[in-house]
Amino acid sequence: MLKRYIYPEITMKMPTKKFKICITMAGAVSAGAYTAGVIDYLLESLHLWENAKKRNRELGENHPEYDDSIPMHDVELEVLSGASAGGITGTLTVLSLLDKDHRFVNKDNPNGENNVFYQSWVKMADTDTETSLMKLLNIDDLKVDEYPESLLNVAPIETIADNALKTNDHVAFPNYVSKSLDLVLTTTNLRGLNFNIDFKDSESVITNHGGFFRYKIANDEHKSGIPEHEDSLYFVLDLKDKEHVNYLKNATLSTSAFPIGLKSREITIAHEYVARYPKYLFDRSEGIRVDLKKDDVYKFNSVDGGLINNEPFGICMKVLIEKNETIREDDNYAIMMVDPFPNQDHDLDPYDSKRDIISIAKGMFKALRNQVMFNQDGILEALSLSNRTKFLVEPKRKHKTAEGWIRSKKDLASAPLSGFGGFLDESFREHDFHLGRKNCQSFLRYYFAVENRNIVKRFGAQVTEAAKDRFSYSDKDDLNKEPKYFPIIPDMRALQVINKKFDTNTYGIDANLEYPKYPKYNMETFDKVYKKPIKKRIRTIIKSLTKSGFYTFAFRLLGQRKAYKVVRKTIEDSLDESGLL
Repeated sequence: MLKRYIYPEITMKMPTKKFKICITMAGAVSAGAYTAGVIDYLLESLHLWENAKKRNRELGENHPEYDDSIPMHDVELEVLSGASAGGITGTLTVLSLLDKDHRFVNKDNPNGENNVFYQSWVKMADTDTETSLMKLLNIDDLKVDEYPESLLNVAPIETIADNALKTNDHVAFPNYVSKSLDLVLTTTNLRGLNFNIDFKDSESVITNHGGFFRYKIANDEHKSGIPEHEDSLYFVLDLKDKEHVNYLKNATLSTSAFPIGLKSREITIAHEYVARYPKYLFDRSEGIRVDLKKDDVYKFNSVDGGLINNEPFGICMKVLIEKNETIREDDNYAIMMVDPFPNQDHDLDPYDSKRDIISIAKGMFKALRNQVMFNQDGILEALSLSNRTKFLVEPKRKHKTAEGWIRSKKDLASAPLSGFGGFLDESFREHDFHLGRKNCQSFLRYYFAVENRNIVKRFGAQVTEAAKDRFSYSDKDDLNKEPKYFPIIPDMRALQVINKKFDTNTYGIDANLEYPKYPKYNMETFDKVYKKPIKKRIRTIIKSLTKSGFYTFAFRLLGQRKAYKVVRKTIEDSLDESGLL
């Protein structure tokens, strides 16, 4: 127990408002394990802080054991948004927050028992006899008389979803979770949604392929189902209802349905819900309407939400403002984005003057991809935010040398193969999960903060000098260590952040996490385990596509070995580049 500090000059006020937090989680394929680690540490920190505040409230300020070093301001998770792998983690975050039996991954729970982040992202569908990748290569999903739905078998993905998304008869909202919490998952609508726009003498039709699912969780403030107010574009889920949990599962699987690699999902939405899109998307319903047949439902094939909107911070802010009209003036909010690949594929390439059809096709695909990802509204929204309201959590790994700690050339073990590398081995995902926890620890202690001079304005209350002494920190290059910033979410494992003193007596190794050991992989093991399944999967896909025994035999005789060599060489080169061999 920390000693009680008394500073007579400080007159404490109870918080008059809650500081709102939005979390956006970008797409990352198997590197979603990193995002899961970040969120696991974040939620554990909120839990520890809430317990400390609860004890103070029970004791009362005049009690001799009241701890003045505990900041008593309140924060509230208000919006979670995610795309692809980030969408999966967004759903898992909601389930974890409201599950009283959830356990965090730490020294007391190293195997992640009762932790959906760890079980879904690190363990995946692995068993003692078969890895998740083996299951992805299984041919049970392929039929000779039908075209394949995807390059990989999605059965293990569905198993992971079934294990994670279950009904909850005892939903409990912690004090740091808004009862109006929103979960927003992006999607790519292959059918497209048509809007009729009225001109003076005629109509024009525009088609939108970008979309989202927006959910709240039923409680005493929100009744399950579609809300009555016609301007409300969200669905309230009852986690006790198996059908509602299946809605969430299908939406989560659809936002992560990597095109071609994983199969698309058919989504069904009530006509009543879809009819509300114009008012929500365009802030008006006059002169524009949804072009739909008068059916009860609207159906479409959905693929990876990251295809169009991989970093949905714009919609996160839109929802936040919708719920809190004065939040910009009050300045009591922050948006954090967790992005495992914040700079992927965005380096400035040298100008390619080639104009052959192959070069033009490549350039066209890249241009289309970059353009749909150029979310102007989201960018302008982010740029308009005030200072210290937007934060990025990205992978950073360091290793020790004779000269001290230096930044490693590569951070994530799951990064190879455009993020699919994590499927190769559990050790890759294990590394990235713990790197996420390590990075989140640094993020909460040294980045996610407000300026000390703005504490009262942004938190709605002052914090004690004891709390400032414990948690405030300075700029990196400040040799005098003048306290300048105060954390939005204080880390209870810290004793004095500015001097890097941590409570190892209570929290052990969790008080100051080490960088996880970077894993290594053996291609001989890969050949032994995956050579036959890969060949068999490719051969069966060829048979399904050609529907010809002759072509399949010819491929097996002439092309199968070459195809495997190409796959193997691609994997080996990617792992070697990342220093994993």
